Amino acid sequence: MPTTGSIQARSTLNGSGLALKPTAGTISGQTTLTGVSQAGHHGTIAGQAALAAAGLARIFAVGTGAISSQAMLNGVGMGANAFAALLASRQFVMADLFTITLARTGQTLTFTNIDRPVWWNNAYYDPYSLAIQGLQFKKSVGLTVDEQAISLSATRDLLINGRPWFDEIANGLLDHAEIRRERVFAPDWNSTPVGSVILFDGIVSTIDSLTTTQCQLKVKSYLSLLNQPMPRNSWQTSCLHTLFDAGCTLSKSAYQVTGQVGAGSTLDTLNWNGATSGYYWQGTITFTSGPNTGLSRTIKLATGSQLMFHLPLPWMPLTGDSFFAYPGCDKTYQTCKNRFNNTANNRSYPFIPTPTIAL
Repeated sequence: MPTTGSIQARSTLNGSGLALKPTAGTISGQTTLTGVSQAGHHGTIAGQAALAAAGLARIFAVGTGAISSQAMLNGVGMGANAFAALLASRQFVMADLFTITLARTGQTLTFTNIDRPVWWNNAYYDPYSLAIQGLQFKKSVGLTVDEQAISLSATRDLLINGRPWFDEIANGLLDHAEIRRERVFAPDWNSTPVGSVILFDGIVSTIDSLTTTQCQLKVKSYLSLLNQPMPRNSWQTSCLHTLFDAGCTLSKSAYQVTGQVGAGSTLDTLNWNGATSGYYWQGTITFTSGPNTGLSRTIKLATGSQLMFHLPLPWMPLTGDSFFAYPGCDKTYQTCKNRFNNTANNRSYPFIPTPTIAL
């Protein structure tokens, strides 16, 4: 019975008694653990499974069962049994953990509302940066979309991507981001959490208010993804596809044009000799250098020598900053034909009669 051990790769361990109970170890890879012991109880852990333990922690220990595929079982004591026992004792501490997954980059950010760091599910939850409040637990019957408020606050010296947090939020950092609130429980502050309860899972829907140090958001539950227009296809004069999406089939990179910021540009107007009138209306621009690197804006108007944006830039563009410009599409049949030669994938119905009013 090793007290610290590791079983990796394609391994099989058989035995009885206490032979299968490492008190601190990892079983990983394509590993099978079988036996009759206090650790296994006719159990099998197979597939790409990770098993880490403290005492009898995280052992599939009750009855006869199997943990398979890409699985990780976490806990302390007797796993789920220990969690139930801890809650029944009414002597525990708890902390709320917030996990933010950014839609633009897939980056995961983790925070906690207590004054000390928390390790849970192989992640470090930071107590010293972003302060988060909100997202309460709620149960109801039916398919009503739950929408809750959440508040974020931080000092100006807290940076993400090299810029203050709330400047980045203003530039779309949290657009469609996923946010989870999870509560973990432990016997005391010096012990590893035993288990957790997910209080809320959802997607950022709107920003109600934003200052340089605070932000108020609305987060909707995942049921909001079911709110789709029906019928899926409608008969209308404009195309059902969006330029460069899977239905349109056109490659965005094929229409990418590289440009540089001209002298005299402002936050909402960019001087560029390549700003073909009409061609870039409702198109986009993405900066690849300078203070606005990585930011995109929708083009409201192109005049031949200037691009005008729907929303101003957060930082003044510098002369010579580089960017990519992409054309726009008004979703009409004629634009699809003359500008993109893509009528084979056009989903507009231009010959539908326009609405008329009878008196």
